[in-house]
Amino acid sequence: MKNIKTQLFSLLFVSIAFVSCSDSDSSDLDTQKPTISIQSPTDHQEVEPGSELNIQALFQDETALASYKVEIHAAGDGHEHRTIALDNKVPFTYENVFQIESNPKSYQVDYSISIPENAKEDHYHVGIFCIDAAGNQSQQFVEIFIGHEHNH
Repeated sequence: MKNIKTQLFSLLFVSIAFVSCSDSDSSDLDTQKPTISIQSPTDHQEVEPGSELNIQALFQDETALASYKVEIHAAGDGHEHRTIALDNKVPFTYENVFQIESNPKSYQVDYSISIPENAKEDHYHVGIFCIDAAGNQSQQFVEIFIGHEHNH
């Protein structure tokens, strides 16, 4: 009988320990999205074809950052700034994914993208996405205008 009581006590102790560990592990799960602070480009910034577009952003997470993506595509709102002409202008697109080495909690991005001379004058969305080590994702967008200075 004593052996049965000891076994029951051991089983109860292991069950309690298992439940306690499971509860604490679930509270340690990373469910918070990383933050993105875009310094450049600024919203409605004009960029000349043939120039460089500077991308500056700060990513932060409470545990660990894993990767980020920069994407540029036409805003597609349908309005034009000049008469449509047959020329060699093409909508500009850009997409690149970068791994963040060593999984820091904070990471500063600072690099430039070349805008081709034949980029179509238009409004474009610049999307910046960040993923932390747990797979949580944040995104932010700014709108730029690729083209020559004029009222738009």
